[in-house]
Amino acid sequence: MIFRYISNPPGLVNTIVPSTAEGILCVVAFIFAIMFGLSIHEFAHGFVAYKKGDDTARLYGRLTINPLRHIDPLGFVMLLVAGFGWAKPVPVDVNKLKRTRSDIVWVSLAGIIFNIIASFFFYGIYFLMLNYIPADALVQNRFLYMLVYLAIYFCYFSSTINIGLALFNILPLFPLDGYRVLEAFVGSQRKFMIFLRQYSFILFILIIFMEYLPFSPFSWYVNACAGGLYWLFNLFWGLFV
Repeated sequence: MIFRYISNPPGLVNTIVPSTAEGILCVVAFIFAIMFGLSIHEFAHGFVAYKKGDDTARLYGRLTINPLRHIDPLGFVMLLVAGFGWAKPVPVDVNKLKRTRSDIVWVSLAGIIFNIIASFFFYGIYFLMLNYIPADALVQNRFLYMLVYLAIYFCYFSSTINIGLALFNILPLFPLDGYRVLEAFVGSQRKFMIFLRQYSFILFILIIFMEYLPFSPFSWYVNACAGGLYWLFNLFWGLFV
């Protein structure tokens, strides 16, 4: 996924720097956006668990947005290459939660909710920067152009990646958050839940391979849901321009 930005980076105005430089800035923005999105997601799980009575994440040093505490190397590479991935799961001790079932649901949904909120705010910054930063100022100053370029595309990628993380993690596949929510309501011993625990890895592989087909149900699902969210985002942030 990331490789197309190196060879064909997006521009802002009439380009005043080599496209190679834009490509490098794009990749840097993309990588930092991934790290931040994963960190927000995992911090949210730990933070809500802590508020619900479980201090396990705090004891393990996971109540932080420091990416070094959350990044899983394979999940990080998958995000770079395939567009979806994961971080190291935040440890949660369900026995410490005050209301086990409802608290598990909130802890599981926390990462998804935080990702959507982060996407909303990053999109707002991106949207407002595009509308209020004068193009004339950028074409006259190469350093300013590169700085603004980096900031704009960090916000753009942060918005899209956070939505992608939310839509991926809400899937009812083991061990994603969607599975944990479903498990809290129906239990872990139903045949369907046992099937998901046993075969989710194969379903992940199928999702990856379907991305190379003319039609991918996963891409359709992401595009449809993200399109709806961005319609709402545009509706709100459009009030300020």
